This record gives sequence, C-alpha cells and structure tokens, in this order.
Amino acid sequence: MGCFFKSQWIDYEAGSLELREHEVHLWRIRPSKFFVRYLSLEELRRYQRIVNEEVKISYCSAQGGLRKIASAYMGCLPEEVRMSRGPRGKPYVPGGPQFNLSHSAGMILAAFSSRPVGVDVESTQRRVEARAVARKFFFPDEIRRVEMTKAGSQSLIFLRYWICKEAMVKLSGDGIYYGLRYGRVDLASDHRSSGTYKGRLVCLQEFRLSDQLIAALASWQPLQANGFFRI
Repeated sequence: MGCFFKSQWIDYEAGSLELREHEVHLWRIRPSKFFVRYLSLEELRRYQRIVNEEVKISYCSAQGGLRKIASAYMGCLPEEVRMSRGPRGKPYVPGGPQFNLSHSAGMILAAFSSRPVGVDVESTQRRVEARAVARKFFFPDEIRRVEMTKAGSQSLIFLRYWICKEAMVKLSGDGIYYGLRYGRVDLASDHRSSGTYKGRLVCLQEFRLSDQLIAALASWQPLQANGFFRI
C-alpha cells in the first residue's frame, strides 16, 4: 500500500485553490470548535443538541471544515457555501467541487475533486470478527482471500476490503446499508486496487495515513492525488 505520513501534509492558511481535470486533493480536518462559526443555522441547532463533547466537536469540524475547504475552490466565504444532499443523503455543493468525507479514530478525512469521488478511513486497531463479517457481506472469492490469510494479517486484509467497499458505496451515493452488497474488490499488492460496483468499473487507491490509519479513494475514472492539505 502507498504510504503518506504526516510530514507530507501541507498546512492550508488562506487563498484560492484550483482542481485540474482528473485530480484529487485529500484534506485532514483537525477537530476544533473553531469550525462552529461556519455552520448553517440548522447545523448549529443540531450541534447544540449534541451532549457528548467529543461527538459535538467532530460534528462541527466536519461540517464547518467542508465549507471552509469548498470556499477555497469556489472563491467565496465559507458562510456563503450552500450544502445540499442527494436522494440517499450524500452531501454536495451546487456549483462547487465534488467531495466526500470520512472519519475514524479522531481522523477527519475529506477528498475534493472535479470528478465524483468516495473516501473511507479506518483504524487498523479496530477489533473485527473478520471471517464472520466477510461471510455476511463479501463475495465468495473475497471470503476465500480473507479466510486463507494468516491470522496475523487477516484483520488488515479484511479492513482493506472494507475501506474499498465503503469508498465505492460512498462514490455511488447509494448509502452503506443499500449498496455494500454490490461492491466487488480486487485487491492489488501495491496501493492501486480495482473493483466493480453494480458491474461498473471503479478505480481504487489505498493510502496508509499513519501507522494506525488506512484509507481508500474510489472514482469512476483514474484520479491523481496531487495535494495533501491540513486545516
């Protein structure tokens, strides 16, 4: 798998950004109450109803952070970015770039592109019953791959399948519960795997973001990851 560690992330301060054709930028959003200033009135009301402080900060960071990032590409103020949702809840910005969001173990990861994109991040420390979950959601060849993997590596192989499948479903906009059964993955020995979703080819890229975090990016056409930003 490709490895992109903390030293390669660039702190974004201000200014306009441009997405070229077939390019994707990955963003790390650091949890902070700072982002509450960018929430819409409806989001602010939801934020105020959240009791758990950690969840509260994560929520405002994700929603406010997305507005902050989108505004850098659209040349406007974050407060002027209007968020909408597709039929199954996938967020988008009318007239703005394509994007997707995922979070796990304190990491909030967003992908922005000129093309539709899906992203998922997971902690390698996550405890899973790999065989049981694989038998429930995976295709027969994927189940065999998981079950034939040595015990010490089985969890990682399972998680690689899982992040690729979730990224594909998020790319489609169908939602995890509806679409997970349709994502088939062909894991590669490098970080560029491939797959199909309802028979349609999907390009997959896997990243190791840290010693304990892995991520996958899904797109209908090949995308080049040319920017790794942090706010």
